[in-house]
Amino acid sequence: MAKLRLFANLREIAGESRVEIDSDTVGGILESATERFGPDFGRGAQTAKVWINGQQADRASRVAPSDEVVLIPPVSGGSQPAQAIAPADLMGFVPIGLAVFAVLANLQGQAIWAAFVVVVGAIWAVDLGTSFERRGRTFAPLPVMVSAAAGVLSGHTMGSSGYGLSIGVAVVVTLGWAVAFDDYRAVDVFSPTFLAALFAGLGSASMVLARSAFSPDERAVDVFLVAVIAAVLLGAIAVRMRQLPFLDPFSITAVGAVLAATGAAWLWELDIVGYLLVGLGVAVALVAGRGLSAMLRLGTVSLTDLPPGAVTSVDGVLLAAAIYYPLIRIIL
Repeated sequence: MAKLRLFANLREIAGESRVEIDSDTVGGILESATERFGPDFGRGAQTAKVWINGQQADRASRVAPSDEVVLIPPVSGGSQPAQAIAPADLMGFVPIGLAVFAVLANLQGQAIWAAFVVVVGAIWAVDLGTSFERRGRTFAPLPVMVSAAAGVLSGHTMGSSGYGLSIGVAVVVTLGWAVAFDDYRAVDVFSPTFLAALFAGLGSASMVLARSAFSPDERAVDVFLVAVIAAVLLGAIAVRMRQLPFLDPFSITAVGAVLAATGAAWLWELDIVGYLLVGLGVAVALVAGRGLSAMLRLGTVSLTDLPPGAVTSVDGVLLAAAIYYPLIRIIL
């Protein structure tokens, strides 16, 4: 019998995370599971994403007895009784909490800011690992965490050259992990782990350097936080109001980043033209981060499907952070 693996509210409704069901198609498995667990399960399963052995599938896909079918509801938690609050719903507040802590950490000394950057990298790595696990794929969060910490240290101790060094650290750490553990040597495991480690290292080094004596502007991180928080917030609102015409999430995100960066520069009497160009770079990175997010979390490039995870908004922010320091050094 095929193995059905459940997550979020579907797991809560079923009361178990793994079940075995005898059917040769995904649709047959879902019908049997609905008969077994009730109509609430069926309503949630209708909107859930389906993977077979890590590959995205649909209801008509064939299933062999040895296959593992993974069922993941939408990020909002899917269909469930109105009075219940699923953990997936509570996870929606995690990005808000990170934004608040980012502002508070930036008001403190460099050590607190550096520690916060490492913590964000660790949270992102764990969340990515969970997304891969849901698809039945292997991912190594620890090299990503090590690369984030190494990026902070190299940027703090070596200055601008530490930014380039973080690339080498990501390569060495990811390769070392693959050499030490056989399960992480496959290309489809090594590649996403290295990509995540690379962006974690570059993003961490960039954020430390942008707030250091090597930065061309002492308020560079302030402008970055204003731009990305405003852009991500406006983009999230646009996603939830798709019924309104001319409210494209990507355009709103990009425009929000540019306007917020320019507005912050005007408010603090900084280089408005320079930060307009910086805002454009951040905007491009945030939109491109949506594709990166889908590639890592869904296994395919998609700008329409919402990737699973508690901190998917960090995907684009981390990409913007990775390019931010060289961007401000060139433009400002």
